[in-house]
Amino acid sequence: MLILESGLVINSKIINFKNLYGELVFNVSNLGYTEIISDPSYKSQFLVLSNPHIGNNGIIYQDLQSFKININLIIINCYSISSNFRCNNKVFIYLKKKKIPIVTNLDTRYLISNIKTIGSQFATIKKKNIKKILIIKYLRFLNNQKIYYD
Repeated sequence: MLILESGLVINSKIINFKNLYGELVFNVSNLGYTEIISDPSYKSQFLVLSNPHIGNNGIIYQDLQSFKININLIIINCYSISSNFRCNNKVFIYLKKKKIPIVTNLDTRYLISNIKTIGSQFATIKKKNIKKILIIKYLRFLNNQKIYYD
């Protein structure tokens, strides 16, 4: 489940799970997710991609901004199998090698509209429904301290 600082809890599927906290940001680009996930400016952030199908092009090493993936987590609506002749690797396999969790099976449009309405906020991912209020207080503490890195 994805827990936002605003108190919103979204049930979702988590692949490569690990406990993480990060600032929730989004990108509305329809193309170029390979460049987006390897962009160093997204360091230690949870990246929400608005494109409903991620994975169509796979990972093309020539298009990477950096070989080090700096995002903490990627949030997508659904995953597609790559069918591009330039594809060097599948997105799922590449992110698994880099130990980047993937949150999927949720409405990313709703999540992006929430970020637009409320503004920048911290989030975390958890497997169990633990004390949500304590997590939200901790996220607000992090936001007040301006700590963005784990």
